[in-house]
Amino acid sequence: MTSVRRTPSRRRRKTADQVAQVTYAELRQLNPAAARQKLIEAHATLGSIRAVARAFRTTRAIVRKALRRFKADGPGGLDDRSTRPHRSPSKTSDALEAMVAQARKRTGYGPLRLHRDARVPLSPWTIRNVVRRLGLKPKRRRTWKGTKRRLYIWEQKDPLSFFQTDLKVIPDRKGIPPDAYEHHECAGLPPYQWTACCVRTRTRFLAFSREKTFANGLAFMTLVVLWLRAHGVHHHVGFQTDWGEEFGGKSPKKLASLDRRIFRPMGATLHRIRKGRTTDNAIVERSHRSDDEEFYGPLLTRYPDTDSFLLGAFRWQCRWNLRRQHFGRHMSGLCPADRAQQLLSTLKRDVFLFPPILLDIVGPIPQTLGPHLPSLKVGHDVLAHYRFAQRSCQRKPAISSAATPARDRRTCSSRGLTTIPMDSSALREKLDSIRPARGSRSRKSRADQRHRSGSSCAIIGQNTNGRLRFTSGAGCEFQISVG
Repeated sequence: MTSVRRTPSRRRRKTADQVAQVTYAELRQLNPAAARQKLIEAHATLGSIRAVARAFRTTRAIVRKALRRFKADGPGGLDDRSTRPHRSPSKTSDALEAMVAQARKRTGYGPLRLHRDARVPLSPWTIRNVVRRLGLKPKRRRTWKGTKRRLYIWEQKDPLSFFQTDLKVIPDRKGIPPDAYEHHECAGLPPYQWTACCVRTRTRFLAFSREKTFANGLAFMTLVVLWLRAHGVHHHVGFQTDWGEEFGGKSPKKLASLDRRIFRPMGATLHRIRKGRTTDNAIVERSHRSDDEEFYGPLLTRYPDTDSFLLGAFRWQCRWNLRRQHFGRHMSGLCPADRAQQLLSTLKRDVFLFPPILLDIVGPIPQTLGPHLPSLKVGHDVLAHYRFAQRSCQRKPAISSAATPARDRRTCSSRGLTTIPMDSSALREKLDSIRPARGSRSRKSRADQRHRSGSSCAIIGQNTNGRLRFTSGAGCEFQISVG
């Protein structure tokens, strides 16, 4: 029996389509080392560098580079290597990078503020690159998931026509250093700051108070409107506040009454943010952080009494409105005064020098203006400890400095404004003589009244004799007095 000898069949090579299912660029996006390993395996199968490059739609130089690295270093040579140059003559020194990192961790500022406020001797763009290279990410702030923050249509807002208004508690342990917090408590400084911030120009108006009451909130917004009217700003003014009781509370009937009786006759409107959405007032909330970082934190311990504190607050407001650069939306590094005058050339620069007064001794402003604004419908719904101020203001509304010694006057600015410390001892004696109704004031309010120091309130006037003259929309001129 003869055996049949079989010749072995020739082994077929795989085609290029069978070797490469995806391109080299797609594989590299997933894993660069694995992509080069595929090139080596394909070269072992196809046996040609040109065929491998054609199959993976890449160049022959890339295939040769992968083969050369695999032959020299094995599988470890397939990883990506650094493309950093051997010499970098213009590289930022390690000392300057350490300075940027230290200032960033200490302040949390961005590149522009690190260059401007932290005095880092590098350009903002270099600081930006250093921050990115070191991975110094800013602190993440929580936002509402699935929702967008309300953005204003900036081009449709006139300068000084729409204000985000809020109340800030100055003695905040999380916002100011411990020494500033203790000094504020010992010196008896006003604990509340009232802020109105223009959304178009970032202009801010400040006032202070010792009590968190609706009377003080209404007085602040009324004074802002009258200040704008006195300086030729006659367009409609809007205030956007939260739902706190110091701004009218949550009662729709009360808000409608305020709009009809007080705000509408003055050409103003009171708006409310969406409930629970504090980000709707993001501009004024962000300005409060700047207050802590640039004013209260480093400077609060310099003011031993209320007079010096109000004078320092006036200087801080002047710096904010007249000199401090802002890099928010459409600000382009301009200060609020320059931005406002760029939009409205007829605007006077004195409008940015709003007097940061103490609201507690001013009294109920709507009742004061009742005889001078017939369209203003005011009633008798005022707090018990403001009844004397209401009766005294009805007699003669005028800010007078006749009882103030000339030696107590101090010049605040080169623009003709004068700070007049008004001695409030007589006013306190009369207020103490009035016994409010039983149960009308809480124990905390009575303790706050006993805690008040004997300091006076700084009232800043622009006209002669220390008087502050306002002009209503109807052309009626009037003056307001304290005590």
